[in-house]
Amino acid sequence: MHCLFRLLVLLFSLLAATGCADRTAGGPAAPGPATLRVGITTNARPMAFREAGRVSGLEADLARGLARSMGREVRFVELSWQEQIPALTSGRIDIVMSSMSMTRQRSMLLDFTDPYMVTGQIGLVRLNEYNRFSNGFTDLLRPAIRIGTVRGTTGDTFIVRNIARVRPIRFRGVEQGVRGLLDNKIDVFVYDLPMNLYYGALYGDRGLKPVLVPMTREKLAWGVRHGDRALLEQANSYLARIRQSGDLQKMIEHWIPFYRNLHDAR
Repeated sequence: MHCLFRLLVLLFSLLAATGCADRTAGGPAAPGPATLRVGITTNARPMAFREAGRVSGLEADLARGLARSMGREVRFVELSWQEQIPALTSGRIDIVMSSMSMTRQRSMLLDFTDPYMVTGQIGLVRLNEYNRFSNGFTDLLRPAIRIGTVRGTTGDTFIVRNIARVRPIRFRGVEQGVRGLLDNKIDVFVYDLPMNLYYGALYGDRGLKPVLVPMTREKLAWGVRHGDRALLEQANSYLARIRQSGDLQKMIEHWIPFYRNLHDAR
């Protein structure tokens, strides 16, 4: 009886496993479209921001276009800037689409797509002090200049490496940095060209103006996990298509009206 009981238990286990395998393979219903999980930081108008409950901006439009081209649904995963790369490497997201500059250090942690835009660091200043900073980087070398930036960004690295005597005043995000400039806590806010152009236009009536002399030349690209060749190739194919059609330039100039190829993007 004991042997018969063990045989029945074994037979039941095999039947259950077979049934589970059949349900998994056949499936009662086809799954929905795969999801593209996009890491994005929504505090950087006009590139990425949240408005009326919706993620908007240039990066958001590009993410939706990429997902459509792949036959997938986009799901935005909103993260702080410092969380982007760890979220990618740990598998929480599939791609970083958040105005990321291509750097050697970052390329050790992820694979970059082809660049979609060339930009750089520029200064945002108060209009009544514009002449103090109109030459760009060289004007930051004078003593007693209070330079603001966003912690952990390319602008932060640029200041530390190139102006050794200056300890930048670091803000949590771009809006806090612009507020610091308006409140006279800093003299110049060094940040990415698209965002400083945007805030210069937004607060022009309050006396802010961007200095259109780029201090760096940077290429913006998206980041995917090392070894994810399929996603990398799909993203590059999408970029090549919208660049050739002229749609990429139209999208950039829709969100950044004053962007007129200050750099050669190729």
